[in-house]
Amino acid sequence: MKNLLSFFLAVMVMGCSVDRTIHDIGEQKMLLFKQYKELDSASKLKIANSDEPGERLLLCLQFVHKKDQKILANQKVKFYHTNTKGEYMPINPGDESSARLSGTAITDKNGKLFLETILPGDYGSTDDNRHIHSTVFGASPEGYDIHFKQYSSYMSKRFIEGSDQHFLADINRMKDGRLIVFLTISCKFN
Repeated sequence: MKNLLSFFLAVMVMGCSVDRTIHDIGEQKMLLFKQYKELDSASKLKIANSDEPGERLLLCLQFVHKKDQKILANQKVKFYHTNTKGEYMPINPGDESSARLSGTAITDKNGKLFLETILPGDYGSTDDNRHIHSTVFGASPEGYDIHFKQYSSYMSKRFIEGSDQHFLADINRMKDGRLIVFLTISCKFN
């Protein structure tokens, strides 16, 4: 009975553990990254300066309409997230959207946007809740969160899969050590 219980507990722990493996970026994604780097300045946003502590994170995002997958050109989007310690440090107390690490950009004619920042820290007592908030102005709802596969537990992933406001991104690593994500975000509009 003890061996069966030990085996069951071991299976439960392994099933709930988070795989933090980050693979190197492939050549095809590297070519796509170069396209995002060439976007106009209105479609590029740098939230974290080079002196901000944390791992550098690049996000290559495309925004589309959920109903028909048409691109959302010239769409205003705001991003905000915690620092590496998991603190929002809002400018307006009680309003996380006024986080110190925040900014706004406009998608290009293909619905694309390039974001440079850091990997957000966990907040609270868990280590599986790193994410970046985005506000897609005029969408209904306006809030869409970007979570990271390598920092999401099994239960978090199940929640994300069942939500149309939360998206799971797979992090890759570039040769220079920076982290990079490619993600399409489908937004609802009335």
